[in-house]
Amino acid sequence: MFTLHHGFWIYFFTRKQAKVWQYVLGSMLPDYVYVGLILALLYNRQIQWNELTDIDPTMMMSLLPLYPWVVKIDLFFHSVVIWGIGLALTFLPVLRHVQAFVIGWGTHILIDSLTHAAHANFYLYPLSMAAVHSPVSYWEMQYFSREFKWVNYGLMSLVALYLIYQWWKTKRK
Repeated sequence: MFTLHHGFWIYFFTRKQAKVWQYVLGSMLPDYVYVGLILALLYNRQIQWNELTDIDPTMMMSLLPLYPWVVKIDLFFHSVVIWGIGLALTFLPVLRHVQAFVIGWGTHILIDSLTHAAHANFYLYPLSMAAVHSPVSYWEMQYFSREFKWVNYGLMSLVALYLIYQWWKTKRK
């Protein structure tokens, strides 16, 4: 699933929680490294500003060997092991205030496990390089990406209309 879609869905499901923005920011955490990659690509003139809209997951995957640090950070933040340690630490009183952020991060890992086929994440890193390959992918055509996008964008549109309606109804009162 695209990074912003993670944020959209977790916003919808946690919008009435006091820490909604912690959930949202946490739900996008594992993919923030790709912002760093894009900045590095721009800085090194491997892409231009006008090419940013043409970047897709296939292109990003092809550029990863040029930046091994991105691979390591991606492995780290998509790991259930690392996330589990992070979640356990949030039960300490001093870290309880970031628990919503860490739970949001966990939703990202869960959703990725359902939407990554051939390029699945290694969820047990650093203990194992085993991967869970979903039958569906959000970007690989041979794994129903077209159908997934139709369903995801359709549901997102309905949810956006619902949120607009709720906002309008509240505003009218």
